[in-house]
Amino acid sequence: MSINKQVSGQGKDVVLIHGWGCDLRHMQPIADQLKGYRITNVDLPGRGKSDWAPSIDNIHDIADFLLPELPESAIYVPWSFGGLVTLSIASRYPERVSRIIGVATSPKFIEDDGWPAVPKPGFIAGFSEITQLGFVDFFKAYYDVEFSDFNPKPKEYQKLIDLLEKTPKQDLDVLLQGVRLCDKTDFRDRFKTLKCPVDLILGGKDSSVPSAMHPAIQRLNPAAKLHVIPEAQHMSFWTHPLAF
Repeated sequence: MSINKQVSGQGKDVVLIHGWGCDLRHMQPIADQLKGYRITNVDLPGRGKSDWAPSIDNIHDIADFLLPELPESAIYVPWSFGGLVTLSIASRYPERVSRIIGVATSPKFIEDDGWPAVPKPGFIAGFSEITQLGFVDFFKAYYDVEFSDFNPKPKEYQKLIDLLEKTPKQDLDVLLQGVRLCDKTDFRDRFKTLKCPVDLILGGKDSSVPSAMHPAIQRLNPAAKLHVIPEAQHMSFWTHPLAF
C-alpha cells in the first residue's frame, strides 16, 4: 500500500494531517505559515494520492499505515478527522508525538450522555448527502457555509473551489467509511491521559466542534490550552488566516 506525502523545509519536524474528504493540499495554508520547520504533509489512506486498504476497520489501522512514513518524533498539527488519527498515534506511541496543535478537532465528534457534540442522526444524515449531491456539489455547498459571513468572498474561497475542481473522481464508499469510523470513535480516555502538551485552535461558530463542547474538552484535559477564533467555523486557517 502506498502513502503519499510531501516533505519540505528544514528544522524541527512537524506533521500535518488533513480532515475528512480532503487531502494534503488543503493543509497548505498551515504549511506556508511554518517557516523554519521540516514539514511532512501526508495524504490519509484513500485520499489524494494515497491508496485505500479494504482491511481498514478503525482509526488505529489508518494510523498504523501512516507511521512508517512519518518522522520518529514530531509536532503534530491535525485538522478535524486528522485529530483522531493523531490521538491514536500519541496515545499508543507517545515517543512519536512531542506536541499536538489540533485545529477544529475533538476526541469524540458524536453526542453522548453528558458530551455536548453533534447529534448522531444529524451527523450521519449530513455527511450522507454526498451520495445524493456528488462530491463536487457537496463540498461547494460546504464551502459556501464556511464563507457565509463574507461578502464578497475572499480569494481563499476561490482557491478551495479550484482545488475541488482539480480533484479526481472520488470513491464515495471510502468517504462514507470515514464517516462511520468517526461515528464509532471515542478517544476521550486517550485525550485525558496524553503525555504531550496540547493546544486546540477552535472556531466559535463551528457546528462540528460546537462551542458547548469546549468546556467539556477542557475538563477532560485541564492542561490543554484552548484558543478560540470567535467568528470562525471549521476551516479557520482558510477563512481567518490572519487570526489563525
